[in-house]
Amino acid sequence: MPSTPTTLGELFRSLGLTLTIRPVTDEEDAWGCTLTRPDGATYEVDSVTFFDVDPETGEEWAVEPSPSRVLSVLAGGDDVDDEDEDGEGADAGPEAEAAARAFLGDEAYTLLQELDAAGLE
Repeated sequence: MPSTPTTLGELFRSLGLTLTIRPVTDEEDAWGCTLTRPDGATYEVDSVTFFDVDPETGEEWAVEPSPSRVLSVLAGGDDVDDEDEDGEGADAGPEAEAAARAFLGDEAYTLLQELDAAGLE
């Protein structure tokens, strides 16, 4: 990375990533997301739902994925749940973090975590 990105959007662009989204048919307001690197490697997010919140009322509504929101999912490996065949959730954090780190590289993943923690979309 020639100059250090200062937002998640800048990080997305500096890595040359593309984002493909598709609705998940059996889950309301859920999206499947595919990040693709310039070399063709991909990272899949099977199902995710994003929300915006009105700061005055606390009302929330579902929104479409954006590059910065999807990168934020990669940064939040500890918050990732994996459903088994019974629909029970299990912590998938360590595996998700390892996969995201392998996809982005150590330097970009570390920067991703810093930008996400600071809320720099």
